[in-house]
Amino acid sequence: MNAHSIDYDTEVGAKVRALRLSYAIKQTDLAARLGVQRAAVTRWEQGTRGLTVDMLLRIADTFGIPASRLLPDRHHEAATQPALVDQTVMASPSLEESAITSITQLLRERPELIIAVMQLLEQQTLATESDSNS
Repeated sequence: MNAHSIDYDTEVGAKVRALRLSYAIKQTDLAARLGVQRAAVTRWEQGTRGLTVDMLLRIADTFGIPASRLLPDRHHEAATQPALVDQTVMASPSLEESAITSITQLLRERPELIIAVMQLLEQQTLATESDSNS
């Protein structure tokens, strides 16, 4: 393994870790979703083991993001065009915007979840009202 691949593995691992932590997901939970051992997630995040393209894509799908967000910044398309780098950084979506986009995409794919959420909210409202009336 050469120094460049170690740098790549470290950068990608740091991005996976930051993404996982931003969603408050434990390593064991991510590992279970991906069908791997927790130790594999640890090694990826520490950069001691690289991700396969397949696993990188599976992680991106798990979080509902483009796989390119997990790549080192110097491999993003805009990085090859210096004039666009500053605009790209400023235009990159916040974590909140990314979460909203992911949720919107999920709800488009599974509209039945909207009904389930509405029913849950209605149950909580009824429970709160009955507690305040007691």
